[in-house]
Amino acid sequence: MTQETHKVYTRVLKFGLKLGLKRLIETIAFGITIFAITLIYFYFIMSSELSPIGKYIFFPLGVFTEIVLILSYLENHYQINVFGENANKLFSGISIIALLIIILYSTIPGLYEISEISYGNVSLIVLFFLLTTIETGYFIFSIPRANLSEMTFGLEHQFKTLEKNLQNKKLKELPLEKAITKGIQALKIRITEEGLWGEIDSLYETAIVLDLFHSFGYKEDMEWNIPTAEGKKPIKLIKAIDTLKTIIETSETLELSYEQYKIIHSLSLYDTSVLFPYKQQIDDFYETITEETEWDFITKLNRFTAYLRSKTTPLHLIMCYVGDEIGNIKLLDKLANMFASSIEIVIKRGYARFSTSQTGKTPIEMFSRLMLALYDIRRPPLKRIQFVQAVSGQQFIEGSWAGNIGTTGYVIKALIPGENPDSIILKKAALYLTAVQDKQGLWGANIEETVIALNALKSLKDLAEQEE
Repeated sequence: MTQETHKVYTRVLKFGLKLGLKRLIETIAFGITIFAITLIYFYFIMSSELSPIGKYIFFPLGVFTEIVLILSYLENHYQINVFGENANKLFSGISIIALLIIILYSTIPGLYEISEISYGNVSLIVLFFLLTTIETGYFIFSIPRANLSEMTFGLEHQFKTLEKNLQNKKLKELPLEKAITKGIQALKIRITEEGLWGEIDSLYETAIVLDLFHSFGYKEDMEWNIPTAEGKKPIKLIKAIDTLKTIIETSETLELSYEQYKIIHSLSLYDTSVLFPYKQQIDDFYETITEETEWDFITKLNRFTAYLRSKTTPLHLIMCYVGDEIGNIKLLDKLANMFASSIEIVIKRGYARFSTSQTGKTPIEMFSRLMLALYDIRRPPLKRIQFVQAVSGQQFIEGSWAGNIGTTGYVIKALIPGENPDSIILKKAALYLTAVQDKQGLWGANIEETVIALNALKSLKDLAEQEE
């Protein structure tokens, strides 16, 4: 397990423990234990019945164990990076050695200045032994102080406990609304004065933000303030719409690509007339795919890479939304048949097991997007059971798929039709998305993954409202 993965896992646990009183009770118990053990340390130091040898062996080792435990607690619960990659093995070993020394200490009278041990000293030794046993057990098993190169009992135990807690929680109790509000605000302040979003591909990224805002019911006259060199300035959503329209209308040629049609489709959500000049190109696209086989399409699917969605996503996916917008039934039927046949091939070829890498053939994200496209053009797929089985078996313990924000978002969207708010799969995925949102309100520090995550969270929120 990489350092980054370990941080994600602990962040999910941190969010999960906030769902109930467990985190509060655990912190109180931890504090009481540390306080009690510290008092006993001071007692032994001040006790005249402890020899200097006992002090030199017993006290420094105990204090070191306490310090390590406190730092470990802070690291795992408050994301303070204190230790390195292999520190857990060393500290766990020292904790065990400390227990052995305490046991030996209680059986070696030479460490005392008197030849007989009083009942009071025996009681203190027994009490100290029990408290230190609790401390060591907590240190090794309760918190994910793991060797980051492999999965540990600590993480598995924590996520099993978290899953049990989620069984008793409703989807609406998760911090969906808070994450959505923070994410929308983060997007708003990232629009430029020219009305564009994004740095890598500003036209495409602006288009997907417009699509997102439309799904939230925002109108062209929505206004908010953005930070500029001269201070805060008001800007309206119509600014972004007009900027994209101008770029599209003044371009001499329109490349037949996923990104270009995504821009046109996003604009058409606010003004359907944008599609009219491209009706012939849409008809031509239908003609080009009438000769295309499902295997041709599978080949295009195999080019898909999760980190380059807009560059490798087949044009067919966005064209199903464009065709739906203009009511091109022939195109929709052709694409629906192709998607359904491709899903059938995926299942028969055994790809339902799916690679967990971001570049594996026919990854789970593409399967999700095919299912989602069929739902969105009102042609429910017949292979939902196989899809649910596939994604259920491939969900990571922290709730993601492939450890990828975008992939997780698309799987959530494809799962929601037909699912109920009590789905533990969706609860785990929702918790993952809310946990990995950064302090600025973005996901993956980029516009595209933020839009995908917000779309998924909105769908989860809508599903949760059905519980009312």
